[in-house]
Amino acid sequence: MDITSRKKSGSGKVTLILKENVPWIMLLVFSAFFAILFPQFLTFRNITNVLRNSAMIGTIAIGMTFAMIAGTFDLSVGSTMGLAAIITIKMQPQTGGTALAAVVIALIMGAMVGLINGLVVGRYRINSIITTIGIEYVILGITLVYSKGQHVWVEDMYKPLEFVGKGKLGTFPFPIIIFLVAAAIGQLLLSKTRFGCQLYATGGNPIAAELSGINIGKVRVIAYMISGFTAAVAGIMIAARTQNLDPSFGFGQETDVLTCVLLGGVSLYGGKGSIFGTLAGVLILYIVSNAMTLSGASYELQLICKGLIFLITVAASVSWQKKGK
Repeated sequence: MDITSRKKSGSGKVTLILKENVPWIMLLVFSAFFAILFPQFLTFRNITNVLRNSAMIGTIAIGMTFAMIAGTFDLSVGSTMGLAAIITIKMQPQTGGTALAAVVIALIMGAMVGLINGLVVGRYRINSIITTIGIEYVILGITLVYSKGQHVWVEDMYKPLEFVGKGKLGTFPFPIIIFLVAAAIGQLLLSKTRFGCQLYATGGNPIAAELSGINIGKVRVIAYMISGFTAAVAGIMIAARTQNLDPSFGFGQETDVLTCVLLGGVSLYGGKGSIFGTLAGVLILYIVSNAMTLSGASYELQLICKGLIFLITVAASVSWQKKGK
């Protein structure tokens, strides 16, 4: 190999590394920019706040990553999270339930919602956007019936469960630990298991995957169950933290989740993405939100910016996909 070809090979590797780590490069650029603008941005307290606030949506985004790599969408995660949170609060001991039962029922509910989504989309090949929007409204209705349309709260939550939302391991809030552990498990599932390989194949080229013997319906069912399960975990986390919720609070949260996943480099069309990238996407969205808070921006302005970020991210994802083809 001559010097010229070696240089080309070296530059090609650098380009590939840069392409694969665009979300993390963006995160570093934004962080540096905000650190210059706001001296308090890089303080331990502020960084901890960003991570704690991102843990709930970040945990859901991990599950959404599985669904989107499989070539589908799960827009029911917001209401699933909301119902899990309401179940967790309403089934506390002082209201006649048990904390363990609350957690188990909430997690089973999340997985069952995923199972229903997966069967409808994976087995019967019905459009995932239409299916999961419909399911989201069904779950919201169930939540409103269960809560009687009223705020739910608990004055003294079971202490071990309260620790899930408010506790710390050393100086680290426990929700961050849950988020990072979930991310590590998710990345291992994607990169080190047969299921992960089948998931990428299903999303990348479902026809070829099916011809090669992969049961794409089963793969998508599992992906949806993971998505529903992580949404329920997030619901338990937010219930344990706030202990006081409006029954419709989860509705619409899927937009933030989808933004995080797309910012992290997961393809709108399936077959591409990683939990590692999604983690960066979550942090990008939340440091931007944090910077706006530090600047004194109003809630309305923050909503406008979130909407613009979502639209730009979708447009960029579509553009990159077309260039890839």
